[in-house]
Amino acid sequence: MRIAVTGAAGRLGRHVVARAVRAGHEVVATDLPGATGEPAPAVEWRAADLTDLDQARAALAGAEAVIHLGGLTHPRYPEPEVHRVNVNGTYHVLVAAEEHGLAGVCLASSVNAIGGVFSAEPRYDYFPVDEDHPGYAEDPYSLSKWIVEQQSAAFARRRPDAAFSALRLHGLRDDAEAARSRGPDDGPARKDLWGWVSFDAAAAACLLAALRPSPGHAVYHIVADRTITSTPSAELAARFYPGVPLRSPLPGNAGFYSTARATAELGWDPGDDHPEIGAREGSCLPTA
Repeated sequence: MRIAVTGAAGRLGRHVVARAVRAGHEVVATDLPGATGEPAPAVEWRAADLTDLDQARAALAGAEAVIHLGGLTHPRYPEPEVHRVNVNGTYHVLVAAEEHGLAGVCLASSVNAIGGVFSAEPRYDYFPVDEDHPGYAEDPYSLSKWIVEQQSAAFARRRPDAAFSALRLHGLRDDAEAARSRGPDDGPARKDLWGWVSFDAAAAACLLAALRPSPGHAVYHIVADRTITSTPSAELAARFYPGVPLRSPLPGNAGFYSTARATAELGWDPGDDHPEIGAREGSCLPTA
């Protein structure tokens, strides 16, 4: 399959491109002019500013699916710029995907689509947090990710035969050791619920989502199944969120985000930091 990857020169983008090539796919790798990655026989690099619709159209031409990772990943940029790049850029990718008839669309969202680390005081109504949790976004970045998910749902209603997946990524790190390097103090990580995911695991989820055989729009938590801290999760909940009810137990260092939907519908394994390239038994990911 020929897969377009936007933001391909970024850290996650590089992992996705490499994984797709090793799985036997051809890749159309897109990033801003001057931002390029490693050359490879199965990779065609195209420069594009996705906030320009015509450039988005050209970037996706000839692809069969798209993994859209291009965008700003932090609210430290001016608010209008965060909105312009993340919201307008994603809209243009969705328009181009529709015009080119792409069957699979995977968008990078964030656990912050409901609010979290960038909120003055995050609000969680229950644990574990699932994809149906109400949204309380405050900052421009989190708001942009909530809007991206709504855009995905809207285009899915227009294209009932295509698969649209919004992946709520969280705290991308190389591995568990790198995730724990944030420090021994549990307090600073309380806003984002001590969560993380490895680049390799996230890249696997991107491919699984882009090649999802079932049509329609879906949001998935792509978060490791254990926290970055050795403190038991039940203790963390009681200490930092004493008023938040538990819908199910949090044994040991269990993660605060439910990944049941990603496991059931994508065949993604939240407990595997470095999952295999090819299809696992029961997975919907083709190897070529």
